[in-house]
Amino acid sequence: MSSKSNQVPTIAVTGPNKGGTTAWLFTALGVKLAGGKPVRIVPDKFDGRLNYDGVIIGGGSNIHPDNVKKEKIAEVKRSLFLRFKENLFYPMEFLSGWSQPSYDKKRDEMEMKFIDFALAQYKPILGICRGHQLLNAKLGGTLYESTLPLLKKRMRIRSPFPRKTVIYTQDDSLIADIAGDDPIKVNAIHSQAVGKPADELKVTAKEKSGITQVIEKKGSDLVLGVQWHPEYLFYMPVHRNIFSWLVKKSVKKHEC
Repeated sequence: MSSKSNQVPTIAVTGPNKGGTTAWLFTALGVKLAGGKPVRIVPDKFDGRLNYDGVIIGGGSNIHPDNVKKEKIAEVKRSLFLRFKENLFYPMEFLSGWSQPSYDKKRDEMEMKFIDFALAQYKPILGICRGHQLLNAKLGGTLYESTLPLLKKRMRIRSPFPRKTVIYTQDDSLIADIAGDDPIKVNAIHSQAVGKPADELKVTAKEKSGITQVIEKKGSDLVLGVQWHPEYLFYMPVHRNIFSWLVKKSVKKHEC
């Protein structure tokens, strides 16, 4: 006689040693609402264990230049008036102008181990913002070091609230299965972007400026990278669905 029972899946949520508490709390909430058990993983406390049921590579500092190929793009002159509007309408953009880009090579190395393990063991993996970019970089894709040349004369939106619209670029995609057929309203806290996708990946959604918003693994429903932060949009069902997808794919079934 055999029966199947579901065990609450453990989801590794990577982050930095310092800071990142707000992102962790909201990401943990998303996982818990979906029925999973979030486990915070930071470099200094990483014990080498990789065998979690699912993985979230979170947002944060820029990827170290040693770990990414840069995508070349011509610089664009942006007017002072445009920059003034960005700072006026989006205070996060103003505040970001006072900080220097930071790197966390130790975190990069830890997260790349998680990416390798998840792909090799067919564990579901979600890359959020920086994690989305790192997933692409680890598999051989490129990175735009700044989104400004891509935006040209558009304002750079930097807000935790849904201020952008993401449009699907393929009819048949994992993100459409997860989020539905309508364009998705998303937030934006990033200053870099995915360039050329890795050979194993495909771009399935972009914004009007052409910035890649979603990458997926070809022939798989276990790998998803999103440029936005769905954890901060937990009040919208479409973004909770992303965590529900991850937890559902992470559930282990046991026979007895």
